Amino acid sequence: MLRGPISLETATVCAIGMAALLTIAVSAALLLTTGGEAPDAGPADPIPSVILVEIAAGYGDGGSTDTPVVRITGTQDAINLTASRVYLIDPGGELHDVETAILRNATLGEGMTAYVFYLPVDGLPAASGYWITDEPDMVFSTAYHSGVRPFSPGGQWRIVIYDPGLMKNRVDWVFRVT
Repeated sequence: MLRGPISLETATVCAIGMAALLTIAVSAALLLTTGGEAPDAGPADPIPSVILVEIAAGYGDGGSTDTPVVRITGTQDAINLTASRVYLIDPGGELHDVETAILRNATLGEGMTAYVFYLPVDGLPAASGYWITDEPDMVFSTAYHSGVRPFSPGGQWRIVIYDPGLMKNRVDWVFRVT
């Protein structure tokens, strides 16, 4: 059997088929080398700093100096407290909005401290009674009120600071109140 030159149509079909096979092979190689994910085109997200959250002893109503308040210490990964939503979840699972008391600095940055405390206010029935401040005299003295009250009921509480701009929780910490 005599073989002559291939037709233009046959050559085009072969070229398209080889290009498709080459594309599949390169795609498979890229997926295998990146662990099954597409390579990231942008810069890697920095590892967020760990925000220090702890229980401190505040000045309580009636003169006690061991009423629990939540102390949040900022890091270089600053949190805008006025743009973020702060919540407390009590041991029964009830969600409490944390209202803003005095914030001299809206942004909680490195070395700065904010406090979450409980102080129900009769004139503000819509307020939850839970407040955040960066003014130490709000929780450690009677300069603004007669003293903070303990978190009630006792048990395991959770604090969440959600940043809607970043769409993530900046703080999510569980603490125990006795």
